[in-house]
Amino acid sequence: MNTSSRDAARPAPALLILLILPLFGIFVALLMLAFETRQAPAATPAFAPAPPRAVVSFAAPDFELPMLDGLTLVSPGDYAGRPLFLNFWATWCQPCVRELPAFEEFIAEHSADPAGPALLTINLGETAAEISGFLDRIGVRSLPVAMDINEVVKLDYGVQNLPTTFVIDGAGKVRHLKLGEMKYEEMGVYLQTLEDDETA
Repeated sequence: MNTSSRDAARPAPALLILLILPLFGIFVALLMLAFETRQAPAATPAFAPAPPRAVVSFAAPDFELPMLDGLTLVSPGDYAGRPLFLNFWATWCQPCVRELPAFEEFIAEHSADPAGPALLTINLGETAAEISGFLDRIGVRSLPVAMDINEVVKLDYGVQNLPTTFVIDGAGKVRHLKLGEMKYEEMGVYLQTLEDDETA
C-alpha cells in the first residue's frame, strides 16, 4: 500500500476533534454534577425569623390621631400596660400590602387576652376613602388604622421608609425597631423578646 492510500484510510484530525469534544464535555459535566452534589448544603427552611434588632429604650413620642371612622381619636397611652406594634404604612407600598394581613391574623390570635399585644397601624397621607377601598380589595376587615394625614407623627418618629414598625412595651418605651416588612413569624419573636425582657 502506498503512502497516499494509508493517508486516505486515516480519519482527518478535524474529524477526531469533532468526535472527542462532545465526549470531553459530557465527562466535565458529570464531574461538576458529582462535585456539586457532594458540596450541596443541607436544606434550610423557607423562612427563619431574624433575631430582633438590638434593644433600644426611649419613650414613644405621644400623639393623637383620628381613626379611620373619623370619629375616634387614638394615642399610644390608650395601650398602656400592653405591648404595642406601631406600624407605619401606605397603600402604594408593596411590602405593606403583604404584612397587613399577617398583622391582622397575629393580633386576632391574641384578641382574647386583655393584656396581650395590641396593634395600631398609621397610614401616611391618604384619605379615608382611599384606605377603606384598598383594605376591601386585599380582604383586610379588622385592622385598626389611624390617619396621619399631614405626616406629622411620621416626622416625630423619624420614619423614612415604609413599612416601619416600632415595638413598644407596656411602659410606653420603644424597645425594637423593624425596618421593612415584618413577617408573621417575626411578630411572635418580638413579642417573646419583650416578655423575656420583663422577666429578666
